[in-house]
Formats: sequence, structure tokens, C-alpha cells
Amino acid sequence: MEEALLRYEQHLARRPLSDNSRKAFLGDARIFSRYVCGGGQQGGSLQAARITAEHIKGFLAEQARSRAAASPKSIERRLTSLKVFFRWLHETGQIPLDPADGVAYKPFVDPLPEYLSDAEVSAVIQAARALAHSTRLEMRPLTAILLVLDTGIKKGECLNLLGSDVALDDPDGATIWVRYDKRHLQFKERRLPISDECAQGVRAHMSRYDCGPQDRLFDCTGRNLEYIFNRKIAPQAGVPALTFEMLRWTCAVRDFRAGKWSSEQLQARYGLSAVGWAEMLAKLERLTRVGGSGEEKTADDQAGLPA
Repeated sequence: MEEALLRYEQHLARRPLSDNSRKAFLGDARIFSRYVCGGGQQGGSLQAARITAEHIKGFLAEQARSRAAASPKSIERRLTSLKVFFRWLHETGQIPLDPADGVAYKPFVDPLPEYLSDAEVSAVIQAARALAHSTRLEMRPLTAILLVLDTGIKKGECLNLLGSDVALDDPDGATIWVRYDKRHLQFKERRLPISDECAQGVRAHMSRYDCGPQDRLFDCTGRNLEYIFNRKIAPQAGVPALTFEMLRWTCAVRDFRAGKWSSEQLQARYGLSAVGWAEMLAKLERLTRVGGSGEEKTADDQAGLPA
């Protein structure tokens, strides 16, 4: 295991990951290694190729009893890290089988995120349009809603957009650029297409608020926008609540169900590290139904319960 961990550390050093992600990946793998090779079952060294799903399940069971990592979220992160580690070992030919592939996430580990059905999306956009055409011409909520539904960007990414990040007249189609100033986060930078409907909304928004190239699209905080979401839009749309996170997950569920992108493309589209994508993918698989139409959510989905 030690040799495999050294190679894994070198692999992580070459990946465009944040320092925290590298530490989490490597740290969890080392904790597991100590369990199987040291104070755990074996009492000595153990080759990575001899690791089985039972080793991983035993490790997770011990972690669940440990005060150091007793929270369900911590257990889920440990499993995610091990899945990434052993998938890399398998894909690089260092082990014949991936022992973590058969270890399932427990459904109670983390509450599923809330998202909107197609009917709710239509109602939310209709309510936001009504607000945009009211006497105050409050267009900011509509623009934010269209952008996040189209691209799945995070609240902070949306609020950080500048006029220069928007390309509405590109002959290949309108796009936005998501940018990061910090070097260790620049792997999250990406160019995302937006629909004609969204582009028209952004154009009207920039005209209404006189947004120049160096101006932020939104001259307010995320809290202010979500206050308007829940006071002016959600009640009119007939939804109990509306947040940026719900809009992002709505986009993710739609993208996942559409099946147009590979796993790697979706990871890049959402600007996620390998660990972040593994966590999102696990939730998307639980949220969606194999062979389902994707038109409506089940009662469990609406309640935010595991599928």
C-alpha cells in the first residue's frame, strides 16, 4: 500500500486540484492504509491488489464507531476518497479489480438536494418575468434564474460575473466565462453556452442596469436576490422556497437525464474537483430514475429523501 500511496501522491500533485482536495484525497487513503496495514485487520503490510470490498466495509464500520469521524458526512467523504483512489489504481493497471466499485453509499448518509420539476421551472420563470415587467422593472432575479438554470453555475460564480465575461454576439452562440483569480482554483474556469432566451434576458438586464465591461452584472448580494426569490417569486410560482442551490441542482438533474455529456464533461461543466464530482454524481444517481421520463419528481424526491 505504501508504494501505491507514493505513486498516488505524485499523481495528485500533477492534477489541477486545490490544496484542500489533495490533502483530503491523500489523507483519507492513508487513514485506510493504516487500518488495513497497521492497527486494523492485517497487522502488517498489505498489497493494494489484495484489498477487497470487505476491507473497505470494515473500515467504514470502524469509522462509524469512531468519535473522530462519526458524522455521516465524514463517512461519505472517506468512501468517496477511497473510490477515487482505487478507481485510479484500476484504470492505471496497478490492480486487476476495483474493490470500491461494489461498495454502495448508504442512502441516509446525506440528505438529497432539492430541485424543481419542469412544471415548477416554467412557473418560476413566468413569475420572474412578471416581476421584470412590473413598474420597478426588477430584472435581476429573472437574469440570475435563467443563467443558473442554463449553466448550473454556483451562486458566487453568478454574482462574480462581469460585463466582459458575457459574449452575446459570438457567431457560434452566446456564452459566459466563469473566472477565478486564485491560481489554485483556476481549474474551475470554464466557458459555458447559454440559450437564446437567456442571452436575450442578459442583454436586456445589461441595458437596464447600464453594465459596462468591468461592471458586475449584479449590484446586490446573493442574500438580497434570494430574499426576492422567496418573497416575490416562489409564492407566485407555487413553490415553497427558491435558492441558487435549487436552481443549480435543477440544471444538474436535467443535464444528467439528457445524457448528452460524458462524466468527464459534466465534471468540467460544473467546475468540480474529482472528489466534488464523485459526490455530485452519487446524488444525481439517487435523484434520477433509470428509464424515467424526467418530467416530474416523485414524492420522495420532493421531500428531499433518498431514492
